[in-house]
Amino acid sequence: MDTARFPPLALLAGAIIAALTTSGATHATTIDVGPGCTLSQAIDSANGDSIVASCAQGSGPDTIKLPANLDLTLTDELPRITSDIAFEGDAAQPATIAGDGSHRLFLVDNQSTVSFSNLTLSSGNAHGGDATGGAGGGAGLGGAIFILDGHVSTNLVSFVSNTATGGAASGQPGFFGFNNPLGTGGGGGGGMHGSGGTGADSYGNFSGGVGAAGGFGAGGGGGGLTSGEGGTSGGAGGGFYGGTAGLGGSSATAGGGGGFASGGGGGGGGTHLLPAQAGGAGGLGGGGGGGAGQCITFFSCSGSTLGSGGAGGFGGGGGAGGSFPGGPPGNGGAGGFGGGGGTSGAGEGGGGAGAAGFLGGAATPGLGGGGGGGVGGAIFIRAGSLDLQNTFFDQNASSGGASALGSGGQGKGGAIAALTDIDDGNGNNQGMPAALPVVTGCENTFNSSTSSHAGTANDDNADVFGADSLGLTLGCGDRVFADDFDAP
Repeated sequence: MDTARFPPLALLAGAIIAALTTSGATHATTIDVGPGCTLSQAIDSANGDSIVASCAQGSGPDTIKLPANLDLTLTDELPRITSDIAFEGDAAQPATIAGDGSHRLFLVDNQSTVSFSNLTLSSGNAHGGDATGGAGGGAGLGGAIFILDGHVSTNLVSFVSNTATGGAASGQPGFFGFNNPLGTGGGGGGGMHGSGGTGADSYGNFSGGVGAAGGFGAGGGGGGLTSGEGGTSGGAGGGFYGGTAGLGGSSATAGGGGGFASGGGGGGGGTHLLPAQAGGAGGLGGGGGGGAGQCITFFSCSGSTLGSGGAGGFGGGGGAGGSFPGGPPGNGGAGGFGGGGGTSGAGEGGGGAGAAGFLGGAATPGLGGGGGGGVGGAIFIRAGSLDLQNTFFDQNASSGGASALGSGGQGKGGAIAALTDIDDGNGNNQGMPAALPVVTGCENTFNSSTSSHAGTANDDNADVFGADSLGLTLGCGDRVFADDFDAP
């Protein structure tokens, strides 16, 4: 053993006392959840250092106390956490925060320091947005807690029956023929929760479909064509958590890029004078907009291989390319981390499919998009740190989204998953952090975790992905002296 790694005991004891003293003094305000102050309102009060409903006013780092034996079932996601908060249940009678099986429980951002103690977190589900029309499905990341960027610790917490599920990809780019001579728009990529919009066709649905209302990052569908004289607009992307959706493009403009948690807008439909426009790229968590369709075959169409699908942001699927009867179709958009690739549209000649994000499913050129990945059934961490102590994981699961005509996404880390590379490997690093997260802990227990694509390594198995599975289960006294504490 290299004793130089450890400080003298007196200094170590002093550091521990100082840390405990500092920790005890940091939580300036206690906000009690109860009549007149819901958990959502308490988080808003802490985030804004303001008075919300009958909650105490937050002030810097805060403690949110949950009453003994509380059994709270959520029907929507809680507000995004952007400040330092300690969530504390009763030691003798821990509170339970349960999801409805359709929504994630907590999202931690803004480099916030957040702790959870004496709680049960159950039945949360991060479900990536579905996609159609050749677009890629979105990623499901962290069913109970998604650490976008923060420092999270748990002590005496149980994670029970939480799931992360990738979005499914169905359908294919619009076809054309004697009865359908117009180029159709590609579908918008699925976001981290919202489903992508449908591309326009030539049977009266002339505008691209808007991404799912309120959906986390749904991509807008691409525009089609009403006649040889006028193109149609692409649908706007769906926004969430205050994100501004990418605007749908006109016949002369591409789809707008999505802001935070928003999908890119679908491209505007082309005419015999104007080329089809590309879909906008998704913002962080957003799917790419669908590419627009090009004009009918007996006009001299402008451009080629335009109307490409937009790339997905982190967790978003790529948009599908637009169809072009008179020439090469639009290319598909690449998926972000965990997002499926979008496929190319139909046309004369080959268009390229967008590459899938890491753990997302591959698209089949001209046929179908890839499914999204399901990563971290209970917890997924993108950036920051996660420290787990005396924490119990029971029956958490992760699974990839299916694809009817492409490849399905992968499911990794039934209980815990961490980002393992800051380069997504497909040329689309939108939303990737500058540094990898760190996962530490001791005296944790895993029971009956499942993952659809679990490996057999210490850092890739049914329980964890990208973390030290053995180290997390060691006793805390043993863990201090283990080598490579921070490395999986």
